[in-house]
Amino acid sequence: MNKKYLQTLIALVVLAGLWGVFTYFGRKKSTSTLKTKTSSSQKIFPVKRDHIVSFTLTPSTGKAITCALNGKVWQITEPEKLAADSSTIDGLLSSLTGATPSEVVSEHPTDLKEFGLDPPQTTIEVKTNTKPSEFTLRLGSSTPTSTGIYAQVGGEQRVITLASYMKDSLEKSLFDLRNKKVVTLTSDNIQRIDVSSKTGSYQLVKNTDGIWDLMLPPPVRADRFSVEGLVDELGSASMQSIVDESKTNLSRYGFSNPTLTIHISGADGSQTLVLGKKDGSNYYAMNTAVGPVFTLGSDFLTQFQKKPSDLRAKSLFTFSTFEANKVTVDGPKEHRVFVQHKNSKWEQTEPASMVVSGGKMQTLLQDLTGLNATSFPEEHPTDLAAYGLAKPAYTFQVQYGSHNKTQTVELSEVQGHVYARRSTDLVPSELPKDSITNLQKDLGAL
Repeated sequence: MNKKYLQTLIALVVLAGLWGVFTYFGRKKSTSTLKTKTSSSQKIFPVKRDHIVSFTLTPSTGKAITCALNGKVWQITEPEKLAADSSTIDGLLSSLTGATPSEVVSEHPTDLKEFGLDPPQTTIEVKTNTKPSEFTLRLGSSTPTSTGIYAQVGGEQRVITLASYMKDSLEKSLFDLRNKKVVTLTSDNIQRIDVSSKTGSYQLVKNTDGIWDLMLPPPVRADRFSVEGLVDELGSASMQSIVDESKTNLSRYGFSNPTLTIHISGADGSQTLVLGKKDGSNYYAMNTAVGPVFTLGSDFLTQFQKKPSDLRAKSLFTFSTFEANKVTVDGPKEHRVFVQHKNSKWEQTEPASMVVSGGKMQTLLQDLTGLNATSFPEEHPTDLAAYGLAKPAYTFQVQYGSHNKTQTVELSEVQGHVYARRSTDLVPSELPKDSITNLQKDLGAL
């Protein structure tokens, strides 16, 4: 090849290469100028959430949802009037008023479709009682790396990105925003719970002292933590889905032969919750105080399928050892009284005055608070004489707390079995066989 032509060819290759490099860096520079980091304190919504009075979420498909503040309570007004989930709305408004742009993608976009903003995936229109009186945010698609979501503020041309978690925080369905509580009575006002299922039934009643009783009959002390767990479950139970808004053709949901029925009553009224047949991993359910037929998780059913014995209080004493200030013991051959003075020193005051070991008193108190039922007699439970409790072998009375409350427990042993009851209990319970022996050792050490 002619040397002159070869040199020309090499020059052309070099020029082409340089042109490619300049073009690449030129485009990169042009692109980089579009993405501008913004101040993390620059909020897109310049109004506090307390000034928002209504908002409308319009998805790209489906009906628009409007929520409005009625006094201090949020309600869904469109597409139908429904009670709203205040916690979900609080979360949405907090995310909206706290949102800051991650970056400006384009100041003057030529095609909004590439950002999922034509049409937007979701449009949020907000009304306030201050300035600005209206505000609009359009949400687009996720960024290619899924680390953000494209967005555009009404009245602005620029396209920005928001943090990816904003998508879940702001894009809500009608089901997300509606009140999904299963029970409308407040937990503090529930005074009676009647439960019946295919495995059994039980009734729980809060007595005049505010303590839960299990109605066998006769009424017995219920385990506080077990019952509070059931009350909490009623208060927190949430619909998994809406099946029928109008409760039509209820027989198809299995309510004529219910799996579980819970009647709840209190100062604010009463209502009945019914679980029908199973639907996958959930159960069809309805409440007389709630409009639709809905579904509940199977774990809800499990919580209420209890045996009465599961709900009985098993602790005879319920004071804390550090609260005790006086212990009175009556046994077959002794009457003893122990008193704690203000200096935390324990003294036996009857039958004779003597200083006793604080550590040994703690052992006695711990064994008293450790008196727990292992079972409950089923035959003739109210016949105290059959269990040696018409004339108990031992009676322990403990005074405790700043108001000097007292609890009294009676114990006896019959044919190798130890039975006991709190003085206010109508029926006894059975304790471990060494219960009396351990207490006798504690008293002997004192």
